[in-house]
Amino acid sequence: MKRYLLILLAALFIAPAVGQDDLQRYLPQDQLHWLSGDDDERYLALKKEYLQAFERGQIVLLPDWHYHPLQSFYIRPVYENAPDFGWTTWALTPPDNDIRTDNLQTPASATHFPEAADEEVFTPLVDALQQRMTLLLEETISRPGFSVWVVEGITADIALRLLENEPSIMPDAIVLINAYVPQFQYNRELAERISQSQLPVLDIRSAEGNRWVSEHWSQRKKLANKYQHPAYRQRQLVNSGNAGQRELTSTIKGWLEFHGF
Repeated sequence: MKRYLLILLAALFIAPAVGQDDLQRYLPQDQLHWLSGDDDERYLALKKEYLQAFERGQIVLLPDWHYHPLQSFYIRPVYENAPDFGWTTWALTPPDNDIRTDNLQTPASATHFPEAADEEVFTPLVDALQQRMTLLLEETISRPGFSVWVVEGITADIALRLLENEPSIMPDAIVLINAYVPQFQYNRELAERISQSQLPVLDIRSAEGNRWVSEHWSQRKKLANKYQHPAYRQRQLVNSGNAGQRELTSTIKGWLEFHGF
């Protein structure tokens, strides 16, 4: 078992260099689910069926940009454990479009600080995510129960932008894990975007969250109060490591139950 895990982790870390067909050989075969669309679009997703007497709904999980779901320290345990509470989980890798601080802003100089790049820089990122999510939601729309998205890191901002553009695919609730954008102005805008969302929002920050996460963390709660968000909850995880994973799973479970999901 230990040898299998080492091989799996090695394959995931070189994932950008290998095709999806190669990657599937290292993933749990009973959980593989191909999403196929027009123009030979084909994306590899993971799926775990619910393990209770009735199905609560579908949880769609998206890790931070540039990560596979099983690479993510906090997406993986939700994917693996939520079926024990009656949820069917779906995990999808974000698109491989490049996104970094230096392509989200103009270079600094001796005369001015960096300025945010034009909003159009996000268009190909949102479009690429929409392609994958549209195919995935075609699979989940006929399933019973509620729809919940759990999104991490930069992907959280891109997912919220997608929902603004396509409200027809809005889930019933969204969970954000260490949400951030690696650029000052756009990270500040993310706080506004979260606080004005029409969804029930569980905003989680882990002990391992980076400086971008902490930069506007308190501002999000203040803005949620300002805009009178009826269902915004912020949670700082007390534990880290494996205990943090258990705390995260328990927090999400309790929050969903509190809202009747």
